Amino acid sequence: MLIRIFKFLLFLLSLILYACANQPGTWVKSDVAPLQFNQDNYACLQESQQPYGYSQGGFGWGYGWGPGWSGYNGYSGVQTNQELYSACMKARGYSWQPDKALSQ
Repeated sequence: MLIRIFKFLLFLLSLILYACANQPGTWVKSDVAPLQFNQDNYACLQESQQPYGYSQGGFGWGYGWGPGWSGYNGYSGVQTNQELYSACMKARGYSWQPDKALSQ
């Protein structure tokens, strides 16, 4: 139980640090219409999604077969792989431009 709490807190801390480390800005490309940017952004977001998850189940001693069976624990979802997203946007001709107010 303590290990699961520790893993969850470590995961949460890594998300907070990642959010703080990213410099705000925008992807830019000369002469691109807003519709084209939205289409490219959406395609890159789709291509860069990766599943993550953790589940624990099994026989006896507090673990069950699933929800409702004595202590099933788990979480799952998808997350954006920022390196893949950036590579996709760069491959489509965009470049990252940090916000000017923070770069000074």
